[in-house]
Amino acid sequence: MRDQIESVTSRLERHNTDLLIDIETLDRLYPANLEYLEKLEAYIAAGEIKLTELSEQLDAGTAGAKVETLAAQQLRDLRAVRDDLDRRIHDLRLTRQVTLQSLPGIRLVQENDKALVGKIDSTLLNTVPLWRQQPARALTIRRARDAAASVIAANDLNNALLRANAKNLRDANRETRQQIERGVLDVEAVSEANRLLIEAIEDSLQIADQGRSAREQAQGALAMLVQQIRKSLAMAAAHEQGHAGAYERTGRTT
Repeated sequence: MRDQIESVTSRLERHNTDLLIDIETLDRLYPANLEYLEKLEAYIAAGEIKLTELSEQLDAGTAGAKVETLAAQQLRDLRAVRDDLDRRIHDLRLTRQVTLQSLPGIRLVQENDKALVGKIDSTLLNTVPLWRQQPARALTIRRARDAAASVIAANDLNNALLRANAKNLRDANRETRQQIERGVLDVEAVSEANRLLIEAIEDSLQIADQGRSAREQAQGALAMLVQQIRKSLAMAAAHEQGHAGAYERTGRTT
């Protein structure tokens, strides 16, 4: 038991150290993500300006095609460049959204890590000392039980052994027979696997159809998500400032 206590204590201390390292790493990761987000915003803004310019050139070329001011091949090349830039900007918007989502995620993980560190510290301080008392208590209990067992009559011991063996035989027989009668696979499991396979095929067909129109709808949805994330971050920042002010007031009071 003493070895088990020392092993658990060692693991807790190791986890505590790892969590503290993770908290410090997340502190560095958060501003790095903010910096990356700013770069994405700049790239998207620049791309949108260039996309507008290309669209205007393409519209002008198309309008002037009747008087042959721009060759058809040049129009196709210009349209290809514009479409490629549009796809790249779309990818940047998606990356920006993921980056925005990672910011509150980083803080959430960090808060959980801090809570775990506090829990581990409390366990090491309060619980482990109680564990260390258990071997001595266990030894005392064992000696008392041994002393009590020495006064049991032989017939009582035989009866107890007989009952225990009979019960063990019954339990073992029941468990063995249940496993013998059970099939290699449950019908429910095979049915579920079949249903999931059919759903996977149907999902593939539906996703293929939905993918054609998803990118056109994504821009508006992403803009709404950006606003929601920014609102959430603003509320989180205000909440943290409130907690910081409360902590300062508590410190001055104490």
